[in-house]
Amino acid sequence: MGVINTILGLGASVIMPIVIFLLGVVFRMKVKNALRAGLTVGIGFTGISLAISLVSDNLGGLVKAMQANWGLALDITDVGWPAASGIAFGSGTFVLASIVTFLIVNVICLAIKITHTLNVDIFNYWHFILIGTVSYFVTGNFILGIVVGTLFMMVNTILGERQEQVITDFAGEQMAGLTFSTQGFPLQLLFARGVDWVIDKIPGLNKISFNLGNLPSSISFFGEPMILGFLLGGIMSFLAGYKWDAALVVAVGLSAAMFLLPRMVSIMMEGLAPLTDAARDFMNTRFPGRKFNIAMDYCMLLGDRDVITMGIITVPIVLGLAIILPGNRFLPFTDLTALPYWMIGVVIGTKRNSFRALIAAVLTLCIGLWIATDLAPLITQMATGVGFKFEAGTTISGFCVGQEWVGYIIHKIVSFFSGMF
Repeated sequence: MGVINTILGLGASVIMPIVIFLLGVVFRMKVKNALRAGLTVGIGFTGISLAISLVSDNLGGLVKAMQANWGLALDITDVGWPAASGIAFGSGTFVLASIVTFLIVNVICLAIKITHTLNVDIFNYWHFILIGTVSYFVTGNFILGIVVGTLFMMVNTILGERQEQVITDFAGEQMAGLTFSTQGFPLQLLFARGVDWVIDKIPGLNKISFNLGNLPSSISFFGEPMILGFLLGGIMSFLAGYKWDAALVVAVGLSAAMFLLPRMVSIMMEGLAPLTDAARDFMNTRFPGRKFNIAMDYCMLLGDRDVITMGIITVPIVLGLAIILPGNRFLPFTDLTALPYWMIGVVIGTKRNSFRALIAAVLTLCIGLWIATDLAPLITQMATGVGFKFEAGTTISGFCVGQEWVGYIIHKIVSFFSGMF
């Protein structure tokens, strides 16, 4: 037991390579390939930690200055989905137990035909692990945390499976056999379809239809992570009352962070990709001749023009909502470049009608802000627990956390009932 505690004390950058290596061996990877995959994930995690320090160092004081200048109550810093994934994957034995449980439950559900989908999107298991860890923190019950994460994974997998045809109709036959269960996407797609259905019933509104996907390509330049980071850093510095030299330091620092974070995550994914392939091959040998869907990362749908356009347009919208939305204390920043991801379900669900998509987007963003605010104290505690360092007194969250709709609902239900016993 002492050896295990010593290993856990080494931090996530050491624990994750061990976890990935062990899973690789289970899925019959060659030992050298499993070792390479584990080390690659560890390197990516270390890079994420370094990049996150750029965000916290530059944004912590900036947010406080903006609050003082403008009287804003937005005291929760957005550290972004790369940091959130690092927090999730940094929870030691909980990560290994969660991943193994997810895979076993998924295989059992396949065997008894509750689902026909194998979720091999192992990197994005972090969404399920994150919410499971939140429940673990709240209840103090390790097993209950695993159960919450597993329920989140299976509900998302089944919801994604039920909407396979909707995806195929949108993206073409090349997507047949693929489903997408990442984060809040399955429920957000269902929500957007509900908004579309309601608008269909409203005279006058049901006649409005236009498409914003024809914006000039030059506008998309401002959606690039480094450019968006630089511009927003400069604008926020101006609003905070910084002098031009201090504003430049912040702008370049935030630009660097937003440029580096996706690349560090891509290194992690580079290590996880062979593990995903090994898991798929492992299943093919156990279900010979049977047709089943494969759940993948919904980033495969991100190249759509309407999705990208909606992602860019919603940047100023969400910043405005953050200021005026009652009960919100969360200031979106790092995750602004991920807005196109959360617009995928919106665009698909409203059948490319930009008027309806904007309505669904505003509702989706409001829900995300409230959830990110509500979970911020827990996310801050979890980040501290896995070794992330940031300015004292800082409260952190991620807009990505606000998109974990299914997991948030399950967590709240379980926490409510667990508090009664």
